[in-house]
Amino acid sequence: MLIDKHTIKIIGSRYDHKKDKRIKDQVIANYDSIENMDLKKLSYLIEELADSHDAHQETEVSIILKQHQYD
Repeated sequence: MLIDKHTIKIIGSRYDHKKDKRIKDQVIANYDSIENMDLKKLSYLIEELADSHDAHQETEVSIILKQHQYD
């Protein structure tokens, strides 16, 4: 199955040097693509991103399937 486009957001804590504290629930990485990608390859990409950002908690997925429009 091909995925037409995808967006992956990594949400975590970011250190604010001005306030000298960590701010929670900040987008620390954002990956977008409008290129077709195989579902298996996308799952490998998600796993690699989760590993590299230590983001294995509370994973959310949203999928939209659009029906073919017959003319």
